[in-house]
Amino acid sequence: KRFSILKLRKGLLVLLFLYVIKKGTIMEHEMTTTQDRQGHSQKRKGLILLIVLLVIALICGIYYGYAYVNKTKIDLSKNMTVHYIGLSGLASVKYVDYHFIEDETNQYQKFLKTVRYHASKSSHLANGDQITITSDYDHEIAKQLNLRIVNTSRTFTVSGLPYRFQKGTEIDKSLIPELKSKALVKLTNAYPNNQEDTYNFTYNGTYFLKHKDFDSLVLIYKGDHKEKEDDGIEYSSKYYYYQVVGINSTFNKDVIGHGEFSVSVDELEYEGHDVTQETNIKEALPHLESYYASEVTKID
Repeated sequence: KRFSILKLRKGLLVLLFLYVIKKGTIMEHEMTTTQDRQGHSQKRKGLILLIVLLVIALICGIYYGYAYVNKTKIDLSKNMTVHYIGLSGLASVKYVDYHFIEDETNQYQKFLKTVRYHASKSSHLANGDQITITSDYDHEIAKQLNLRIVNTSRTFTVSGLPYRFQKGTEIDKSLIPELKSKALVKLTNAYPNNQEDTYNFTYNGTYFLKHKDFDSLVLIYKGDHKEKEDDGIEYSSKYYYYQVVGINSTFNKDVIGHGEFSVSVDELEYEGHDVTQETNIKEALPHLESYYASEVTKID
């Protein structure tokens, strides 16, 4: 294809050259009929100069046209991919890569190793933001390998970032039964029954807590405790919690209980005392694990 373009270009220039010569011959013939020999001489010199310049242009066009067409074109933005890390609003560019075809990778590895990418904005990114990725490379190596580099920058719209929920109502409630199952296992492991102690846990509700830098889900259970003592059996009741920290849009059934989110189980306290009354639950929840919650919403 390169040589076809080159031949076409060369042919057009040759036709132009022949046309100029023919035109010059006609003009010269017309000038010989005039009696102004001096004017004829000047026009003839101008015509010869024009022909010489066209010949030079033809030679240069063929040379540079061949050199241009013969270069290997590499588009640095065609298969560019941007990878992000973090939540929407706080995300950063992790890295940028380019998927070269195998032949290019093998043949131009020396050049590809020099390619570097720079982002117009690399931190505090949110879904919908636009960033421009610009590539830089070693121009000398590109010249040595006879490469023609095109499209060194490309604009991307940030998308696909996990995001924090604005309200508890956005959480998929179909996750709650699975969470209740995991919570009950954690509680019974933390407070096992034995010869002296017997625990019975009853589900109370699920709350969405909005913290400064993260969000969490808290499941509340009422624990009835029966303790055998020398002088008889003592009964008591108080509330316990199961908290999943770091809830966001990636939270689903596939990740529950797989260690991707921090989980804790403990007795619910408020101002240093066990919570034994349901009416005190909402007062205690904003202060779990020293993580202050600015918003507490019961979602189940």
